[in-house]
Amino acid sequence: MVLCPCTIDVIPNGLYIVHMRSVTASEARKNWFKLLDEVAAGEVVAIRRNGKRIILCAEKPKKKAVPVYKRLIGGDDLDNAHKWGWNWSPEKGLTPVTRK
Repeated sequence: MVLCPCTIDVIPNGLYIVHMRSVTASEARKNWFKLLDEVAAGEVVAIRRNGKRIILCAEKPKKKAVPVYKRLIGGDDLDNAHKWGWNWSPEKGLTPVTRK
């Protein structure tokens, strides 16, 4: 689910008003690339067609997580991890290797 950054005014009786641009499907078709530019800039647009609204908003970029390898790899001498590794063979399985 993508949350749209709309402006919302809360009225004391519990109602709220959401401010967003609203256009008909015909207007959207005529000005499609202009609408896309506005949405990319953070605007939220509602397109009306046959009594229904389609909300167009930009997706927020996901942050790339950088793994903390010390939690994933345990053992002694992790500061020299670039000098050791593993080899796999069907006969011997996983065997440690020391590199120079």
